[in-house]
Amino acid sequence: MATQKRQRRSPALGWDFTRFWIGSMSSNAADGIMITVLPLMAAMLTNDPVLVAGLAFVRFLPWLLFGLFIGALVDRMDRGRVLIAANLVRAAVLIALAVVVASGNATIYTLYAAMFVIMSCEAFYDIGGRALMPELVDKRLLDKANSRVVGGRVVMEDFGGAPLGGLLIVVAAALPLAVNAGAYVLGALILAGLPLAARRPGKTTSSAGEETVSILASVREGAVFIWRERPLRNMVVHGSLVSLGFMIQSAVLVLILRVHFGVPEALYGVFISSAAAGALVGALLVSRTVAALGRFRTEVVAYTVMGAGCIAFILSPNAYVAGFFWALIAVAMTVSNTVITGIAQLVIPPELRGRVLSSIQIFAMSMNAVGALIGGLLGRLDMRVPSLVGGAVVIAATMFFLPTLRTMTARADAAEAGDREESRVEA
Repeated sequence: MATQKRQRRSPALGWDFTRFWIGSMSSNAADGIMITVLPLMAAMLTNDPVLVAGLAFVRFLPWLLFGLFIGALVDRMDRGRVLIAANLVRAAVLIALAVVVASGNATIYTLYAAMFVIMSCEAFYDIGGRALMPELVDKRLLDKANSRVVGGRVVMEDFGGAPLGGLLIVVAAALPLAVNAGAYVLGALILAGLPLAARRPGKTTSSAGEETVSILASVREGAVFIWRERPLRNMVVHGSLVSLGFMIQSAVLVLILRVHFGVPEALYGVFISSAAAGALVGALLVSRTVAALGRFRTEVVAYTVMGAGCIAFILSPNAYVAGFFWALIAVAMTVSNTVITGIAQLVIPPELRGRVLSSIQIFAMSMNAVGALIGGLLGRLDMRVPSLVGGAVVIAATMFFLPTLRTMTARADAAEAGDREESRVEA
């Protein structure tokens, strides 16, 4: 009887979600291999920091070009087919790249082309998966389902795919690409069994021309809202500068580890996985930290630790100490991103939330792309400069926008208090 009561209180997510989750984890493992192997290949093909950083720039380019419109396309298509097609196209590109690499004809520009197509598919996969999720589980279980997807991504991408990619590339450069392609194909096969009723979006009644106009109008409305709300606009600028600072460093991370710290290719993925450990710790700490310090102090501490961590990372005496600071940066980044996302969700009107959040993401992606190029140029001067400049940008931006952070956290606290009071009155 007690077991039956527990089952009623905590219903299962169901087989449809489990299929989606397993398929996504297979894709996550492939993502981890790809994100680790392609920068390593770039570093093998050239020691030019600008060309290596260019791969990071190309990684974000599809989001900048198509990000605001992919969601509208996903809403007009069978979402299951979107996920399956995204995986199969990525697998085909990686198989082709493996053949080129094995033949000895790969260049840095070959990697650029592969990265662009793969990340275009990644954008479709991410948005399609988020749109499909509410159709697979009871609405009351969305938080549980989302947390399981995020946990699976960290484990498979950062702890599984990243170290595996680093180890396989030592055996043969084309080997991790072949394994990568196989993981995408496996994910596509698993996702093929998703129920048709959940995969198909609702029908639209507008004509094609009207849909295009409505999409552009929606994008414009979200951007106008950000521009008119000065504290929100300043918060977006601050977040974009933080993204810029971190990307200045991380765009040439593979060269920093190889040249400055002497980390071998086989251990590159293992080093990167330290950030995954930090991210998991940050996710566990964020609620308690906010409860103890409040949103404003938590944000200030997290951003300051992140900036100082970038500087301490490059000044570390060896790779082991650098790995500690890399994990610490991930802790601070996870805490700050979680809190700032919650602030945005609380202060943005529900009817504008999706459009405004997508616009904010595009701003951050834009600065990531710019930071990648700046990091490459600074890396030509000295491998220590990108980290020093990146950390300084994060700290300076946080100090400059302290009033904005205080205002926005106060708004979020007031909105949360209002919701609680409203719920109490309704009860």
